[in-house]
Order: sequence, then structure tokens, then C-alpha cells
Amino acid sequence: MTSIDGLITGLNTSQIISQLMQLERAPQTRLQQRQTEAQKVETELREMRSDVQSIRNMAADLRLGSGWDQLKATSSHESVSVSAGSGNVSGEISFLVQQTAAAHTIYSNETVASLDTVITSGGGTSLSYSGTTALGFDNLVATGFPSGPIQFEVTQDSAAATISGSTPSYPVTVTNGNGNVDIRVGGVDYALDIAAGTYSDAASLATAVDQALTAAGASGVVSVSVGASDELVFTTANEGSAASLEIVGGNGASKLGLTGGTTATGTDGIVVVDGVTNTITDTSAGSETLSGSSGTITADIVGGIRSGTANVQNVGYGGGTLAEVIDAINNSDGLGYQAMAVNTGSGYRLQVMASETGATSLVDLDTSEFTAFSGFTTLVTGRDAQIEIQGDNPYTITSASNTFSDILPGVDVTVTQPTTGPVTITVGEDNEAQADAIAEIVEAVNSFLERADTATAANPGADPGILFGNSAVRRTRDAILRAVTDGVFASSFEAASLAGITVTENGRLEFNRAEFIEASETDRGELERLFVAPTGDTDLGILDRIVQAAEAATATGSGRLWSEAEATKSRIERWGDQIDAYEKRFELREATLRRQYAALEVALGALSEQSNYLAGQLAGLTTNYGGQGR
Repeated sequence: MTSIDGLITGLNTSQIISQLMQLERAPQTRLQQRQTEAQKVETELREMRSDVQSIRNMAADLRLGSGWDQLKATSSHESVSVSAGSGNVSGEISFLVQQTAAAHTIYSNETVASLDTVITSGGGTSLSYSGTTALGFDNLVATGFPSGPIQFEVTQDSAAATISGSTPSYPVTVTNGNGNVDIRVGGVDYALDIAAGTYSDAASLATAVDQALTAAGASGVVSVSVGASDELVFTTANEGSAASLEIVGGNGASKLGLTGGTTATGTDGIVVVDGVTNTITDTSAGSETLSGSSGTITADIVGGIRSGTANVQNVGYGGGTLAEVIDAINNSDGLGYQAMAVNTGSGYRLQVMASETGATSLVDLDTSEFTAFSGFTTLVTGRDAQIEIQGDNPYTITSASNTFSDILPGVDVTVTQPTTGPVTITVGEDNEAQADAIAEIVEAVNSFLERADTATAANPGADPGILFGNSAVRRTRDAILRAVTDGVFASSFEAASLAGITVTENGRLEFNRAEFIEASETDRGELERLFVAPTGDTDLGILDRIVQAAEAATATGSGRLWSEAEATKSRIERWGDQIDAYEKRFELREATLRRQYAALEVALGALSEQSNYLAGQLAGLTTNYGGQGR
């Protein structure tokens, strides 16, 4: 804005207006100071709430069974490591490590001179696959596909032909010659002759039918089971629409809840290969040729077709050198094996090892493309790790990996080599870990007590604490301290002081680690009851009360600290609105003052002109009067 200082009056009007506005701004300044102090209060309240929430979370985690029942485990042998979580087990277990887990590994029968030696015919490709067995396919051979992943996904399960009868009236009595049932499976007729007898339940009747199926030559073609309502259920071994089943009739059919003329057909499996849908109508066909958009895959059918996705890749070997083959294998994701070149001193062997250990570990690699080698030899057969639990009548446990998970509840054991003698694993309560957890909570509570006392202190002769007089903070502080120090009469320890937690003269908690551990060793169950109450017990434990007190202070929508912080925030926002309103008022007031001083300058300028005019007129009159006098 253009200054109007000193045009007529010579006054510094800008300074005058600034000083007047400072006087006008005094209420706003006081409000801004209150807002700044309130912002500090809100920050302190929210940080306190966060501290109390942390205490709550530590107490809540520890009062869980998994938090309280920490275990400590040791091994008597350096080749066997043990890790323990939580549980209620204690004692020892001894075992002999009979073998460790191994991954299937193969190597080329011959060596080649260098890594640059071409080992494939014209570069070549090999089909690699994993996860197909679970889908019902194995021994895959591909032709025509380019290098890269090949979609292989079963989108519909195959199903057998199934007929469920109605529930027979038990007991079912069959007499000689009166238990004939004729069935037709896949167009082949079978005459069943149920043995004479009285069958009081579904299980005994199903056993008799199964024996008749075997006698009729239908075993392995169709099976019988018991349904949810004790009815007989016939199911073909074959799956797909080629599977058919019919209850033809017979004088014993109705006794068994079967109706002549009932038929059923199986459901086809559907597998998508490289975007092309293939329908499997007969799972007994042995093998199937599956079409893709750019090639075909021939696969053995090894069971029912089941939904899922397998990893199938056509691995291209570039120029076909040993180095390129290894790079291609190792850079292809999800093959389930890795390759390496082993320098024997007289040449390089191609060695391939499965990524997973265990008895089912397998290198699914088509080695026919490696024309530089006559074949491959198994270096290591995939095997499970095996330990023998020692005793008068020992038994074995196996694991696909070298880790035996939960060999005891909450205890994992990892083996690295066979042992010639027994290994002893000792498991017990981890009193040290429990003491660490309690010490951490005590430290957190003390930190909050210190913060609350400092913030609410009167400080005679000095400025009071930022939250002096705040009842929400004082109530929260007292509630958390009482949660720890009040008695728990359902426990024989009755109070925290008997478990090593006492209160000092300045109102802080003190933790005696040795006394706590001694209490735990004396009676772990009663010590736990001091801290944690069983579900439904009204005499809460120390940790229960800490959680309860913390939630009363911090819960969103109702907690004392939360409510106090939100109320402070509302005041800050309300004052902010008032400050903004003052600002708009001041802008108008300053503009008014500038107009008034500008008008004053104009008015004074006009008066100055009139004064000058009158002075001129008076001077003229004086001159004329003087002339006439002469």
C-alpha cells in the first residue's frame, strides 16, 4: 500500500496506524498465546495416551497363555539345535539322529572339457514341471512350445459316477438266494450275492457288500461306502464322463435301499494348457495328450483330476553350452531345482539338485536334450530326516526337512548330522524370559508415572507443570499404580510385593528380579494367578487390571485421556476460528484508519490552500491601502 506519511502534516501516519493496530490486536495476541499453550497440552495428552497404550499392549500380550508360558530348551549335542516358544511342557526327551534330510541330486555320467562346451543338440529345450502330481498328472513331455512358462491349470475336478441308495431298515436280514444285486459298471455287468445274515448297522452291511463285489470281480472297479444317513454309496474307481454306473436290479436290491434302473455318470476334468481347454473324459486312460496354443504335452494320468495350478516351463538353453544350460536353469523361477558345474579335475560334470529335501524330493528335468552325456546318475536320493526316540520300545519320527516342528508342544528341533549316541532335549519354564517381560512393564509404568507427576506438579515458586490440575491424568496415574499394588487374594502370593514388585518412597515401582524368579520356581501356577485371572473370575490379576485401567484411559470415544485430548483439540479449533475472525476485523479496521488519515491529509491540504489564499488576499489589501495613503 502506498504510504501517505507527511504529505501535509509531516506525521508518520504508518507508524501511528501500526501502533493503534497493536493495541487493537491485544485480545487476539492473548488468544494466540492460549492456543499455543493448549497445543502443547494436546501434544502431551496424546503422547501420554500412547505411553499408556504401550503399557496396555505389553500387559495384554503377556497375560495370554503364549506370553506367560515361555519355555526354555537345551540340547546335549552341538549338532542338534532347539528353539522353544510357549507351552506347558517340561521334562526331557532323548533320541538318536539316524539320518538327516536330503534333496534328490543327479549328475551327468560324463564330463566335458569346459564351460563353453555345447552339451545340447542345437541349443535345445527341456520341459520342467512341479506340482502336477497333485493335479493328477506326471511324466510330462512337451513338443512345439517355445522357451518360457507354459500355463497348466486344472479348472474343473473330475468326479466318479456315484449312486446313493436310501437308508435301509436296520437290521437288514438276507437269506440264501435272496440277496442278489446286479450292477453295471462301464457297460460291464456284475452279479453280487450278499451273504446270508442279519446286519444290524450300515458298517456291517457295507462290509458284506464289499465282499460280494470282490467275489464278483468288481473290486478295484467300484467301491461301496456308508453315507451320512447310513445309506450305501457306490462309487466307480474311474472318473470322467466315461465312468458310468447302473443299479440293474436283483431280488436283494430293495433290502439294501437300492432301486433298479438308477444310473449315474462321472464328471469330466478340465485342464487349460497355454490358453487351450482340454477335457479329460476318462481317468483310466493311462495317458493323455493335452493341446496348447503352440504345442502339445503328453502326460500320464496318475489319479483323479484336481483343481489347481502347476509350474510348467520349457527351459531354453540358448547356444547350448554347459554355462548357458546352468544359467537357464538357475534363472528360471519355480523349477524346483538348481544346477551347477562341478570341476572334477579332468572335466566338468553337470550336477542338478532339488530345492526341497525329503522323500518326495525330485529333480523333474528332461535330460534327453543333453546329447553330450549318455545319461545321468543319482548322487543322492531324496530322503526324510529320521530320529529314533529312545526307550525300551523305541519308535521313529520323520521330517521332510531337518527341522522337527513341535516335536514337543512349542519346541522345534533341528538336526545337522547323524549321531552315534542319544541326544537329550531338556525343556522347562523360562523364568528368565518371564522376568524380562515383567521388568519391561515395570519400567514402562515408572516412565509414565514420572511423566504424569512432572506434568501435573504444582512447583511452588516456579511455573507449574503443563497439565497442573488435570484430573484425567492424575486419575490415570493412580489407577495404573493401584492396578499393580492392590492385592490379589485368589493367589497365595496375594500381592505384587511377594513377587518382587514394591513401591518406593517417591511412588515408583521397584522390581527385584531374584525374588520374582524365586516365586516362579516356588509355584509357577500361583504366580501366574497373581498376574492373570482365569476367564470369568472377578478377582482380576495384575496384568488384567493394568489392561482394564489403560483401556479406561485410552479407549477411543470414551477414554479419559482421549476425551481430554479431544476437548483440548476442540478448544484449539474454536480459538483458531476466533483468531481468523479477529484477522478479518483487523484488516477492515486498518483500512478504515488509512482512509481516515488520508481524509485528514486531504482536509488539511484544503485548509492550507485556503490559508494561503487568504494570506495572499490580505497581503494585496495591505498593499493597495498603503498606495492610496501616499
